[in-house]
Amino acid sequence: MAYPRLTDDGRCVVLDLHGVRMAEARPLVLRVVAEAARRGRAQVRLIHGSSTTEPQGARPTIKRMLHEMLETGAFAPHITQALPLQNELLLALDLTATPDPRPIRLAECWPR
Repeated sequence: MAYPRLTDDGRCVVLDLHGVRMAEARPLVLRVVAEAARRGRAQVRLIHGSSTTEPQGARPTIKRMLHEMLETGAFAPHITQALPLQNELLLALDLTATPDPRPIRLAECWPR
């Protein structure tokens, strides 16, 4: 199985979800967004890739799951804005936390 990739430049955290199973994606995304907000990051980019165009609900995809999480408020109270793009979801975070310069590591959010 492929593993997700996480990079953190101190301003934006990028989580590439290619190779992650649906059951693993939701808790991983929630942990990454919460940790990014706690460490004072400005943005989180969730790369889900393109999904085939099928009727709504025909096949669960990570892209669809992320959009449902956004619609149901699962990212609250961490985000201030969201921009759904073709292959990713860009989240703007609440900047009230004091910035922590230590980079976020995948192992901190996805214990294996």
